[in-house]
Amino acid sequence: MKYEPSIEQSLYDNAPSDYTLHFEPVSNSNGSVRFIDRSQGKELTVGINVHDKAFGYRVQTEFPAIIADLVDLAVAIHASDRLAPHNLGGKPRRLQVMLPVRNPELLSTEPFRTKLEDLLEWATGSEWVFDFHKRVAPERLVKQQLVLPIVPQGSEVALWSGGLDALAGLYTRLQMYPEKPFVLFGTGSNNSVYARQGRVAKKVESIFPGRCHLFRVPIRFHDSAIQQKNKLSRSRGVVFTLIGAACAYLMGQRVLCVYENGIGAINLPYRASAVGLDHSRSVHPLTLLMVSDLVSELLGEEFRVKNPFLFWTKAQMCKALAEDGRNDLPPLTMSCDSPHRLEPIQCGYCSSCLLRRQALAATYIKDLTRYVVLHGNHPPKESSLHLDHMLVQVNTLRNLLDVSDEMDLQWEALTREFPVLDDIVDRSAGAESLLPIDMRGQLIQLYRTYVSEWDTVKSQIAVCPLNQCGKPQVSNRNAVNVQ
Repeated sequence: MKYEPSIEQSLYDNAPSDYTLHFEPVSNSNGSVRFIDRSQGKELTVGINVHDKAFGYRVQTEFPAIIADLVDLAVAIHASDRLAPHNLGGKPRRLQVMLPVRNPELLSTEPFRTKLEDLLEWATGSEWVFDFHKRVAPERLVKQQLVLPIVPQGSEVALWSGGLDALAGLYTRLQMYPEKPFVLFGTGSNNSVYARQGRVAKKVESIFPGRCHLFRVPIRFHDSAIQQKNKLSRSRGVVFTLIGAACAYLMGQRVLCVYENGIGAINLPYRASAVGLDHSRSVHPLTLLMVSDLVSELLGEEFRVKNPFLFWTKAQMCKALAEDGRNDLPPLTMSCDSPHRLEPIQCGYCSSCLLRRQALAATYIKDLTRYVVLHGNHPPKESSLHLDHMLVQVNTLRNLLDVSDEMDLQWEALTREFPVLDDIVDRSAGAESLLPIDMRGQLIQLYRTYVSEWDTVKSQIAVCPLNQCGKPQVSNRNAVNVQ
């Protein structure tokens, strides 16, 4: 549709935004957003709904209006990031989001808006401006429902993606705390991810009966085919965590857990020529810290998003699975950044697949996952790109850590190459209940372990079909089968 500026819209003609998104009240059905693309001179209306009936099964009796606003904000961020075209190699996007909420005076305060806009600029690389106004609409059904308590008090609430880290982290926590129940929270708009979350959770529940409770709050587009959506949503982790925080609050908790290995969470750039390549900040320590501060500001009380595996490699997280011989569980999960439509689905050569394969090999778990790069007919031409980048980074880390036996000199070398590590320690050591010197030591050990794991399994990680690569070299442990 050709964009014709209205009188209302003329108020925003000088606004610093390439895209403006006017949301109707977020609802369970018939919700919508008017999307204005100034760069293309077009306007369209897209349907967007949230299915939050799972929140009827909560511990807290009331459903505070501020928690409903938190959910609406997350839905608006998700829709805006998916609809507004994002060229990662081009100039930054500028988005203006206009959203009706129940407490516009709270969300419009300078501290909250600054925290929100800084968080989203950090996570997405885009400039965001929010305009909150009073919501005038019936409340969603979940706010009117009676509480149906099926979740035990004191449950640990954790984000649930259906990925290997989520599985390995949950399995480890279930063993570490045999009396603790767990609430697993999932969201998103992808049907295949939604189904996978259910399958993996159901399997874990069969192993640990009565201890896991899965809740999902899906976000659904409709009448949206006319607008191509961004496949890569840099705000995905923020959206997931904000709605997860709402879930944790309704379950009577003030801590939300994220199960992610430290290598993937920090996600250091591979090398200078690869800046931006797979450089997601979804569960970066500073992202979690900023979300914690944002939610705490909104609630007026301390709330924390915590990653108990920040100092663990992915292989260390998988150790509990290996010790129990659970080769059957990893194939249920998805790690791939660019899943294929047909079997095999997981590519096997993106950085996430490679880290998955490395972790399973390092823990001697027989990898029963089928990958395009190993089991497909023709590997893509760029199939070795990510492995090359990862091995360059491993070599860089090795050289930096070998400069001295003294921790101070090792840290100086690391932070000269990766300055963000200093920022992580300076800003988050307190949240981790660590002295800065102790956190530096744990990060150094994290990267030493990671380098050692790669040295052990590097020869096993192929990026071409087995019948074209020759037989992969394996260790003396016959249990390893990297496929």
